[in-house]
Amino acid sequence: MCKKIAFAGPSITQKEVDAVVDAVKNGWYETYDMHIKRLEKKICDYTGAKYCIATFCCTHALHIACDVIGLKSGDEVICTDHSWVATAYAIVYTGATPFFVDIEYDTWCISPKAIREAITPKTKAIMLVHNFGHPAQMDEIMQIAKEHNLKVIEDAAPALGATFKGQKVGTFGDIGCFSFQGAKLAVSGEGGAIITNNEELYNRMRLLCNMGRTNSQANFWSDFLGYEYCISNLCASLALAQIERIQELLDNKHKIFNWYYDRLKDSKDVIIFKQKDDCYSTYCYPFMLLKDHVNVERDTILKEWEKLNIHARGGFPRMSRFPIHEQRYENPIAKLVEERGLVVPAAANLVEEDIDFVCQSLIKIIGA
Repeated sequence: MCKKIAFAGPSITQKEVDAVVDAVKNGWYETYDMHIKRLEKKICDYTGAKYCIATFCCTHALHIACDVIGLKSGDEVICTDHSWVATAYAIVYTGATPFFVDIEYDTWCISPKAIREAITPKTKAIMLVHNFGHPAQMDEIMQIAKEHNLKVIEDAAPALGATFKGQKVGTFGDIGCFSFQGAKLAVSGEGGAIITNNEELYNRMRLLCNMGRTNSQANFWSDFLGYEYCISNLCASLALAQIERIQELLDNKHKIFNWYYDRLKDSKDVIIFKQKDDCYSTYCYPFMLLKDHVNVERDTILKEWEKLNIHARGGFPRMSRFPIHEQRYENPIAKLVEERGLVVPAAANLVEEDIDFVCQSLIKIIGA
C-alpha cells in the first residue's frame, strides 16, 4: 500500500503539546477560561476585529450569527450554492429560508451579480463563503448590502488569515465565523469563533452562547432562550497555539499550492485556480476543474486516486438540490463545479514528492 496522501490534516509541534498540557494542569478553578480569553484576544489582534467569541464549532457560530441578526420565519437569505451544508442549515435553524445563487468561475465564491439579481422584498441578509480559503469579492458584496439594507454574514470557516485588498476576511460584514475543525488551517479538534465590530451584536451573542444567562457566575437563572455553544478551555489552548503559528501554517499551504500550480498550470486537461489580484488565499484546499474535452468522469478519478491511497474530493453538490431546500435557480457554474470540480490533498504533512505523485497519477488516469 502506498503512503496515505491525506486530503487535510494539521501541523502539530511541541508548542501545541505544551499548550494543551498547560491547560490540563492549570486551566481549572478560577482560571477555567484562561485559554479561552487568550484565544479570543489573539483572534481580535490578528484579524483587527473589536470582539470575538470562541465557540464549540463553526456551525454554532453561524447559527448564533443568523439568530442575532433577527432572522425568522418568512425571511429570505441569499446564500452561495457551493458550500458544506452547515452554511445553509444555520439559516434554516432560525426558520428563515436560504435561496441559493451561483458562484464565480475562478474563485468558486458567491457571485455578486447573482446576488443582485436574486434580491426580493423578503431578502434580509447575505450568507457568503470564502470558498476553500479564497476571499469573496467583498467590495461589491458590501455595496449591494448597503444599497438594499441587508445584513452580511461571512462564513470564513477555512479562511483565517485570508485578505481582500489587504483587509482580513471576516471583518467586512456584520459578523464573521471561523472553524478550527481538524481539517482546517488551524485546528482545535472541534472549535469555532465569531468576530464582529458591533458591540450590541457582540453582547447579545455572548449571552446566546451561554444559555441566555446575564449573571452566569452567580446562579442558574436564564433570562432568555440561549445555547451551550462555548468552546472548552482545553480546545482553546490548542487553537491558541496554532494561531500563534498562523503565518507558518499559511506559508506551508502556499508552498503546497505552488507545487501543484507549477506542475499543472500548463496542463491541457485541468485548470488550477490561483488567487485573484488583491486577494490573499489561505489555499486551505487547492481546487481545479476538468477541461471540457476530458471525458473521464470526475468520480472515476476520485475512485482511481483512492486505490492509490490519494484522498481527494469533488466540488460540493449544490445545496439547492437537497430535499430540505427549494431550488429557485439552476446555477450553471455551481453545477459545473459539482460535476467536474476536483479539490486536491493539502494536508500539512505532504512533501513535494507527494504532490508529484498526485499530479502524475492524475495525468495517467485522464490519459487512460
